[in-house]
Amino acid sequence: MKNKWLLLLSSVLILSLFLAACGGGSDSGDDTADTGSTDSNESAGGDTGGEAVTVRIWTHQNNAFNDGLQEIADAYMAENPNVAIEFETFDYDTYIQTLQTALPAGTEADILQMFGTWTCSYADNLAPTPEDVISLDEAENVFFPAPLQGYVCENTLYGLPEEFNIEYGAAMVNTAIAEEAGISDITAGWDSWDDFIADAKAVTGEQDGVITRAGYNYTSGDSLGFTFLSLIKQLGGDYMNEDGTAFTLNTPEGQEALALMKRMTDEGIIDPVLFNDESNWVGDCMFEEACAMGLVGPWAIAEYSGDFPEVADVVTYVPLPAAGDDPTFVADSGWGLTVSKNSKVQDAAWDFIKFAALNEENALNWNIGSGTLPALKANTEGAARDKLVSEFPYFEPFLEVLPYGEYMGSLPDRDLLWYDIIYPHILNVLQGAESEADALSGMEQEANDSFQ
Repeated sequence: MKNKWLLLLSSVLILSLFLAACGGGSDSGDDTADTGSTDSNESAGGDTGGEAVTVRIWTHQNNAFNDGLQEIADAYMAENPNVAIEFETFDYDTYIQTLQTALPAGTEADILQMFGTWTCSYADNLAPTPEDVISLDEAENVFFPAPLQGYVCENTLYGLPEEFNIEYGAAMVNTAIAEEAGISDITAGWDSWDDFIADAKAVTGEQDGVITRAGYNYTSGDSLGFTFLSLIKQLGGDYMNEDGTAFTLNTPEGQEALALMKRMTDEGIIDPVLFNDESNWVGDCMFEEACAMGLVGPWAIAEYSGDFPEVADVVTYVPLPAAGDDPTFVADSGWGLTVSKNSKVQDAAWDFIKFAALNEENALNWNIGSGTLPALKANTEGAARDKLVSEFPYFEPFLEVLPYGEYMGSLPDRDLLWYDIIYPHILNVLQGAESEADALSGMEQEANDSFQ
């Protein structure tokens, strides 16, 4: 999902954030849950002792995420009656600014919900994950690499992921439109991009030379970035040098990736002037049935199904073809939990995180409640997989591709690269306003300038 960082904040807002952070209370209206009866701490992963402890948790406002965390907190407090867990929530943009101001001041909560891609930016203010919670080697065995690696900074683990955040690997497909176009087996997938483009052309709608229904919408800000970088990987290249100190976009693999993206537009499956981030955005487009296929993460079905139940019933996901032998794709690191190095109750904080993110049953229930894909490998297998797919049948194609996800890496400014560099240049190419050579050269130069 697009995450735009605000650059400026008025002095009034800064003051209010500091006051809120220092106050220690919750302005969100969330009530601290009642503690339950004493029980064994075995499932909590440690002993918090008998002394009364209050653990403050900051989260961004997402009802499904927070309701799931509250349920886990209730269960934890029932097993640990000496621990009180208090939630404080912030709207998304305010949360970013609160982290940016409170962490340097040392006024933050004990546990901080963190988008993994941000973690290394805040690592100086975070506590490393204790070895007795889980070691890095152990974590690499139980978590998928893409979500985990966002929490690894200079070979040190800071926190644990709860979800696999995915925007590539499979396309959302309207099966009803496909059937109307004579494609009865579209969920079987495609062996090549040639096959994919042929189906995309078949489901494209056109009237008087104007595309009225895009065959495949891949022109949003997120979609262009994930497509371009994933194709570079699949073609055997990399978009950064070996030590991660420079971007390498103007390469043979970059040229081939961009050429494939341009070919899809040239084949007439989308008009990038009519369909982009500002007009006919892919999520809206799919559920208004102005697109037959689109590149958007599985969160979109849960987001739109309430308003478009009939469309939700006929859309699913189908794995995209790979550009080479390797179906590797690029992913953000998802949401998870970290601990402030300033926390006075780190033992209790880590014990709760272990209970929430490492306990397979708790983690799975949170994924189901929040409609997110698991970060834990075990929860994509066996009975856990069956339970997940029974709740979200459209998750099944993603479960096949999760092992191929690679974390995008520690970037100087992820959003700048995605939305201010890759998106405008590639959209210009697709619209015929910039040559492929100029776009590749410009993207590489501007991306490398972000290191300064």
